[in-house]
Amino acid sequence: MLRGCAAACGQCRESASAVYGQALWLLLRPWTRSPSLPSSTHARLGLRRALGTVTSSLSSSSSCATVHHPTRWVSRKSIEEQLPSNIKVDPNASATAGRENEGLGRDAFSSGINGIYGNRAESAMRGMLGPQGQADARESRAVPILGRASVQGTKYTLDRSTVFEHWRFHCSEPVGWHLSKLGSTTCKMVNDVNEAVESLQLQIIKGCNVFEIDGAASEVHQSIARGIYEALQAFELDRSGFVMVARCGLIKQPRFQDEITRVEASNTAAVRNRIIPIFERYKASSLPSTSLKSGFRISELDDSQLARLNLRRVDRTTAAGLSPDWLDAFFTNVAYNTRLECIDVLLLEGMHTLFDGRPDEHVDDDILQLFVYLERQVKQGVLQYYGVCSPHLAPPVPRNYPEMPPDALVPDKYRTPPKEPATINLYRLMALAERAGGADHHFRFVQYPFNLTQHQAISSPLPYDANHTLATLCKALGLTALGYSPLEAPNLMQLPERYHNFPMEADLKALRMNFFTVCERSVLKEMEIKDTIDKGPDTLPPLEHLFVASVYLAAQRQFTNLFFFTDWANYYMTPRFRRAMTRFKEASSADLKEWAKQYEQLISDLLRMRQRMFQHKHGKQAGLVNMAIDYVSPTLARCPMLNQKAINFATYGCNVLLCGFHVSRYFHEATELNPAKDGNLPIPEEELLALCSAETVSYANVSPPHPYMLEPLMGEGKISKQPSKGAAYLVRIDPQNPKFPDIPEELQTGDSDGEAPVSADGATAALHKDEAPEKAVKE
Repeated sequence: MLRGCAAACGQCRESASAVYGQALWLLLRPWTRSPSLPSSTHARLGLRRALGTVTSSLSSSSSCATVHHPTRWVSRKSIEEQLPSNIKVDPNASATAGRENEGLGRDAFSSGINGIYGNRAESAMRGMLGPQGQADARESRAVPILGRASVQGTKYTLDRSTVFEHWRFHCSEPVGWHLSKLGSTTCKMVNDVNEAVESLQLQIIKGCNVFEIDGAASEVHQSIARGIYEALQAFELDRSGFVMVARCGLIKQPRFQDEITRVEASNTAAVRNRIIPIFERYKASSLPSTSLKSGFRISELDDSQLARLNLRRVDRTTAAGLSPDWLDAFFTNVAYNTRLECIDVLLLEGMHTLFDGRPDEHVDDDILQLFVYLERQVKQGVLQYYGVCSPHLAPPVPRNYPEMPPDALVPDKYRTPPKEPATINLYRLMALAERAGGADHHFRFVQYPFNLTQHQAISSPLPYDANHTLATLCKALGLTALGYSPLEAPNLMQLPERYHNFPMEADLKALRMNFFTVCERSVLKEMEIKDTIDKGPDTLPPLEHLFVASVYLAAQRQFTNLFFFTDWANYYMTPRFRRAMTRFKEASSADLKEWAKQYEQLISDLLRMRQRMFQHKHGKQAGLVNMAIDYVSPTLARCPMLNQKAINFATYGCNVLLCGFHVSRYFHEATELNPAKDGNLPIPEEELLALCSAETVSYANVSPPHPYMLEPLMGEGKISKQPSKGAAYLVRIDPQNPKFPDIPEELQTGDSDGEAPVSADGATAALHKDEAPEKAVKE
């Protein structure tokens, strides 16, 4: 009976509200139609009389409403809509948010990208968990960052800055943002998150307002996004003053993941009370940065298999996912790892892979699909503008490859220099953007590398428009040009040289002698147990994982610079060596464990000393480049540091320069310690052009001019005051007149004892004679 009464009362309330709304509309409709509105006083009196009439009619028509509600019934929803957004409460929200989400409205997790893609990411991560059901471990630690960049917000951020108040760029319409001349990229912040968070706080308080995030960001970016949120909260800054840029399109295979994912346990070791971890087993299929860790290995897939996944190969371990499906996955990844409500600028990478010789109509259709998808995202409110990021927007860097002898024993890929992709036509992209979004399209940004080596954006005319360089064309089209990689220049080996002051050695001769002594002791240590391992069970680790010194001596000619060596040491040799030593010590006696302790110390010294020698080599070259810059540009000579000179030069090749400020000191050197801060050091145009034309400041041909010409062996090294056995097979050569190691000297000059002069840095190269390969095989 009570239920029936309540239902009748509810129906009566609904009818009363309907009558109230209808009567109010009948009274207000003539006012809305009248061409001239009454004065405010008459309007208030008329509205009050109208409301009184409607209320009296309702009181006479609905007895149920008048009994229980003598005044007008007000819903809870109408009250909540009048509250400020920061104190809205969702009664259905779970209590798991805890204290860390205090101050966040109930719409924080459902607005922008978080609403469209965040729920999908959370459910995907929960659904891909293992049988343990560790849901908490897969929850995103990022806090929602609400808001989007605005013209007034960015202007206020730079007006209060002491570094960028006059060192800024005002974007052309319709963007209109005020951007600091220097921006920050977060791609290197994963190395040390704690240091990165401190650096982010310094940049935000100093007024740096452009931050770039990789669209294939890993879980580490959750801490970075949280650091951005906490810095904004601590300094009481609004999100509208900062521009968030996301790069999407490239998927990179993690280095040597097959070694990481394979879990090995020694059969000779006791495994009691030990949990063997399972790496990368349960991952969401919709997250590109994680799905490819365990599901696909790009290096092992051929092009047809990649095409079935809608991917295009960029290099051996990188693929481009340029399709609406993959962009959807990138948005999901950004929503999960950063919790941004809105991406201000989205940059598409790998665009050059679409120009693969197909008919122009097919290529245009693919690009048009991407632009239409992004225009739709703009309408949904999760994106503001988009653009293209590619090193192939500008003409390629000219490099001098030496002529290779026809009978040189080299891989086929080194027979001919790699073919550079065609320069991307900006006119074509702008026309497609107009087809996708009309005259008010949102294609307003481009990004390209710019430094003292890759300066073609201001120094070389475009192949499709000889009247423009890339920088002048961007200005003519109203595009904002973002630059990146100001301190790095990739050499012919596809690894970067850097415009840094590397530490140099006071006594290089002593360092070399100590290094050779450590090498000899390491090899002798290996020989002590080689027979033991050869005769041991199959569960012992392989020699190529345990004997680091022997592997280094065999592969040392592959390390042409510091970056090759550190990649090999950090990502290839050290993980294998640590795993092999763990297995070896688990199955060893006390004396072998003592051997392992001594050998680990020797290997640590070996790698550390070799790194110091590489740093000395780079420091010497950096000193030469530094002096060359001072000679060409007296203005830049006022900057005390090499990286300051490179950054100040790079700011003239683009509108905003994005740098890797993952350490606070780097940002401090580029701003407070920089004579050019706040635009105080203008560089004349003639000096800029002179720097572009000076080969001495470029790293284009400083590195080995061809990948086959690797770093030479040491010809005069003495190990413990004994001559090196390999010295008998070494002949000094001149890098300016190169001779290849596998071509006998007799075939070229007819004089086997001929020696070319030594180069300036004392580098020598191995030139094996006829019998050298045979002796090597026998040994």
